[in-house]
Amino acid sequence: MRRFPFLAYLGPGLLYAGAAVGVSHLVQSTRAGAVYGYGLLFVVIFANLIKYPFFVVGTRYTIITGKSLLDGYEALGRLPVWIFFFISIGTMCIIVATVTLVTSGLFSNLLGISLEPWLLCAIILVFCSLLLAIGKFAALDGLMKWIVVLLTVSTIVAMILSFYAAIPKLETVGKTFSISDLGDVAFLIALMGWMPIPIEAAVWQSDWTLAKKTPDGKLPPMKYAMIDFNIGYIGTTLLAVCFLALGANMMYNTGAEFSSQAVSFASELVKLYTTAIGSWSYPIILIAAFFTMFSTTLTCFDAYPRVVSNASRRLFKPLEKIPTEKLYWYWIAIVGVGSILILMFFRTNMKSLVDFATTVSFLNAPVLALIHHLILFGKEIPKEERPKPWMNLLSWFGILFLFGFSIYYINITFL
Repeated sequence: MRRFPFLAYLGPGLLYAGAAVGVSHLVQSTRAGAVYGYGLLFVVIFANLIKYPFFVVGTRYTIITGKSLLDGYEALGRLPVWIFFFISIGTMCIIVATVTLVTSGLFSNLLGISLEPWLLCAIILVFCSLLLAIGKFAALDGLMKWIVVLLTVSTIVAMILSFYAAIPKLETVGKTFSISDLGDVAFLIALMGWMPIPIEAAVWQSDWTLAKKTPDGKLPPMKYAMIDFNIGYIGTTLLAVCFLALGANMMYNTGAEFSSQAVSFASELVKLYTTAIGSWSYPIILIAAFFTMFSTTLTCFDAYPRVVSNASRRLFKPLEKIPTEKLYWYWIAIVGVGSILILMFFRTNMKSLVDFATTVSFLNAPVLALIHHLILFGKEIPKEERPKPWMNLLSWFGILFLFGFSIYYINITFL
């Protein structure tokens, strides 16, 4: 441990990785490879690169100020807090419904059961509520670090072996991406929407960093906090590339397509691994994929009520009289019921729900990115503590790109 002192401070970055390696990786990255081959590889890397400043702010701001990123929002005025609040309540049920639907597909394959998608999702969310109520989230989080490692190693091995797998190719089947094709642009937006995770997750990262305080109230040194964050961020980026390569090598130009139903999709996803590695790996991959998605579901189901209750207390004075824990459970109930209603009455087609949720997140991203930039380079951060000039340029480039491409998408879709 003395040779590697940063190991003592690992935690928030791994939590971030556990939350990020979900729909954006298992579903969207793999679909990108299966449909377009390596045509969207640059997009995956590009999306992670331009969004880096908007996520790193969660760690940097908290280490420098000792406060939550929501305090940074509030320091800019009430409007940013209102924006965060409305974006969160507008998307939280959609996002939780989406990740739970993917989790339910893996769960159904794992146990071999067949239930209505909304009912299976309801069972999963009730179980998540029980875990959060009895305080077993911490124990699961410790287990999740090893589950994520298992899935990561399995994915890398499967990706490497997929280059040597004998998969019959049909050269006329593969699709080539076109920026003028509305369907292609729609998928591109959906792919980038949660790549690597919705931008509001920077607030979660901030709160996880605060949780690393020592008993005497000290936060990790900036050096080690950044190592922790970068391990998680770079690791999830590389893993997204691996999922894309796995989809490209095993499905592109084969004539095979992923199912739009969660149960069938989950089975097809796991079969990509078993075709490359061997049938013996099926239960191992299925268990690892399920727990990875379950962790994402549990994290989102816990994080959204926490940050929304925090924001609502800042905006509505009467809510200050309600105990923090009680308000949190009010929002848990709202998110849970809202997510199930979405699945019951609106969407059970997994691909359409995933694409809708990720597209909404992409269209929200420019506004949140601008707020995070103003915090990262704002008055609360001393000049000597601000990122290097290249980070400032990357941040502005990311903001301009997100605004510009969102306008382009809206224009070709609705105008």
